[in-house]
Amino acid sequence: MFADPRPAGKKRPRRHSTLLGRILLWMIVPLFVLWSIGIVITYFISLNIANSPYDRTLASHLRLLRHEVEQQHLSQGVTLSESARTVLAGNAEDTPTTWQILDANGHLMAGDPGIPTPENWAYDIDQIRYRNAILNHRAIRIAYMWGGRDRDGTGFLTVVSEPAEARATLQQEILTGMLTPQLIILPLAAMLAGLGLTQGLEPLSLLQEHMRRRKPSDLSPIRDDLAPAEIVPLISAMNNVLQRLSASIESQRRFVANAAHQLKTPLAGIRTQCEIALREHEPARMRDSLRQLVAGSQRATRLVNQLLLLARAESLDPTQSPTTESLDLNALAAETASGWVDQAIQRGIDLGFESTDQPLPVFGNRTMVQELLNNLIDNALLYTPTGGQVTVRALADGDQSVCLEVQDTGPGIHPDEQSRVFDRFYRILGHEAEGSGLGLAIVREIADHHQASVAFLPPGNHRDPASAGTRLRVTFPRDQIPRTRT
Repeated sequence: MFADPRPAGKKRPRRHSTLLGRILLWMIVPLFVLWSIGIVITYFISLNIANSPYDRTLASHLRLLRHEVEQQHLSQGVTLSESARTVLAGNAEDTPTTWQILDANGHLMAGDPGIPTPENWAYDIDQIRYRNAILNHRAIRIAYMWGGRDRDGTGFLTVVSEPAEARATLQQEILTGMLTPQLIILPLAAMLAGLGLTQGLEPLSLLQEHMRRRKPSDLSPIRDDLAPAEIVPLISAMNNVLQRLSASIESQRRFVANAAHQLKTPLAGIRTQCEIALREHEPARMRDSLRQLVAGSQRATRLVNQLLLLARAESLDPTQSPTTESLDLNALAAETASGWVDQAIQRGIDLGFESTDQPLPVFGNRTMVQELLNNLIDNALLYTPTGGQVTVRALADGDQSVCLEVQDTGPGIHPDEQSRVFDRFYRILGHEAEGSGLGLAIVREIADHHQASVAFLPPGNHRDPASAGTRLRVTFPRDQIPRTRT
């Protein structure tokens, strides 16, 4: 045995069938099947064509013989007239017709005894029957008819036969004449079909060559002005993919640039505090620098964690079964809110939770929904001053939806900026809270993957909406598996 020269674990490359080969296969195989069926049909047609004239001649001989016998007495023997013998003998090129006369019991009364006797013939008067038989290793054709009566009124069966060689020769000539054009036309048709398909698929080859020559960075749309109508939808779909890929690459580029810009500030602060701490000799000032160093590292850690969470939310695939499960929004919200109680107490903020008595079932990714609520609560605590209130609610919205709601008594968000706060790294000017601008972007990304909507609602407890705090609601579909975004 010979060893496989390929490295262990390397699979043999899969061979893909060509489009031209598949089309030709689906054309030639059915054509070959139809051609085979046509040969069988042609055989029976040629057999019928070859038998018809000979059978008509044999039937004429049968009627002539019956007429001759009806003019005589069978008991005295049968003597054919000169004209009848001439007709039955045929031309020099023909094979003579043999005959016999049988009584009702099948006994020979006159004629050639070597003709095979018809088996179980029907006693239908004036009905000509045909059958094939073998006589002396030669195929013969037999015709017989019951109903003749001689001058004495004796009924008889008239039988005539002739060799079948002439019929077979005629059938072979008919088959040759009918199948020869087909044998010539079929290969020509296959060649012309292959040539036509090759020319018809040339635009695909041109498109392939055009795509191969494009630079990796070239994501411009593919021209379809010279493409046939059948390829235009394919090119349109490819342009759609290129457009989405370009938008994704541009979004990633902006994300990386913004992330680098946002990380530069806390990292520069950490470096500055480290340099200050190295120059300080007084323990008190050194401790202040170290505290600033810890605070800066915490901000950088929080930013990195939010960046990782946003990347994870963007790559979330809701169609995979491990990412979705049945969740009770009541229990999930209560569990998540309880994890922020200590931090709210440290900031002097009253954190409350309101729920309904009925379960709120949804399908979703438990970790992602928790992170969505964590970011809402974190934002609310971050922008709510000491002595303020933050309320988390889980409630039903009719029979089709369930909601998560977070309300705070902070400075609020002006209506003109409510649509922009979901952009990455966007922060409202004038706020003293130190945030990264990623919290609500993460909320929107997770909500989109769960087919949920995010909306700002009026707090309803102050006259000035801009200073009455923020009330944000996320609405999930009840008992529906999230669909894939398009």
